[in-house]
This record gives sequence, C-alpha cells and structure tokens, in this order.
Amino acid sequence: MGLPIRVLIIEDSEDAAMLIACELKSGGYDVEYQRVDSLGALSCACDSREWDLVISDYSMPNFSGTHALKVVRSRHVEAPFIFISATIDEETAVTAIRSGAQDYLVKGKLQRLIPAVRRELRESEQRKERDRLQKHVQQLQKFEAIGRLSGGIAHDFNNMIGAIQGWAELGYEEAGPGSKLGERFRKIREQSH
Repeated sequence: MGLPIRVLIIEDSEDAAMLIACELKSGGYDVEYQRVDSLGALSCACDSREWDLVISDYSMPNFSGTHALKVVRSRHVEAPFIFISATIDEETAVTAIRSGAQDYLVKGKLQRLIPAVRRELRESEQRKERDRLQKHVQQLQKFEAIGRLSGGIAHDFNNMIGAIQGWAELGYEEAGPGSKLGERFRKIREQSH
C-alpha cells in the first residue's frame, strides 16, 4: 500500500484526471481524488475537506486555471498547486507561479509529475512545520510577557506591603506595648506578613 494522498483535480476531462491518478499510483501513492470542472464544484470541494495536493488544467471551457488558482487560495487551501496543461507556454507558466502555483507540467509528458509532487509535498510539510514552530514561539513570547507583567505586579505589590509593614512597625513602637492602638498596629504588621 502506498502513501495516502488526497488530490483535488481541476480538469474538464475525466480521462485526463484518471491518467493523473494512475501516474500518482504508479509513483507509490494511494490516491484518493475528486475531479471538478466548474467553479461551483471547485468551491464546494475546497470547503468540503482538506487536500494534500491540487492539480489543475490551465485551459478549460468554463473557466481558466488562473481563476481556479485564485478560488483555491481564497478558500485558504494551502496545498501545493500544480498546473498540467497542453496549452501552457513558458511565459504563462511563470505568471502562474508568480500567482501562487508551485509548478507546471506539460500534458503527455508526465515523467516530471512524481518528482514534482514529492518535492512540493516535502516543501509543504516544511512550511507547515515552520508555521507550527512560529506559533509555538509566539505562544512562548506571550507567556514570557505575562511572566514579566506578573513579576512587575508582584514587585509593586511587595513594595506596598513593605511600606504597610514599616508604618505598622513604627506605629506599634510609638503606641507602646499593651495599648489598644499598639495591638491594632501589631495585627496590621502580622497580617501584612
């Protein structure tokens, strides 16, 4: 059994989607995929589950690959996005990558698919790990700030208690032992300890 992978395939041809899934299976992946061919289906698919990989045709009858990329990213799908198209040229591919795609491949020449998928999944995992570590660091920084704040409050509170103890001691000494006022100052001193 291969490595499980959930793939969203944006493709108007069922045959092309099956070919991509077969290529991934031959590369050692246990593929679970969903093919969509409309913007509505794409939006629903993005919201319905978490995807490990998104593979999209570039030219489709109902919408473009760049529009699909915008929809996917607007739905906060952070999975690697790879274009596979017979109509994409180098300039278009560069523009797609600048827009947020991770790679592009030419249909009919899928020998680069498995290495591209492995690389992008590895890099995606590294990004997730960096994000997790960054969140952990931010949490630690919050705890550190809370610790400094509580330490400052405790210091200020101790200063006030120290002043109360000092004045209670002076009052006790001036009132003299055994007096009612001296007894009150003694209680204040004991309570402040």
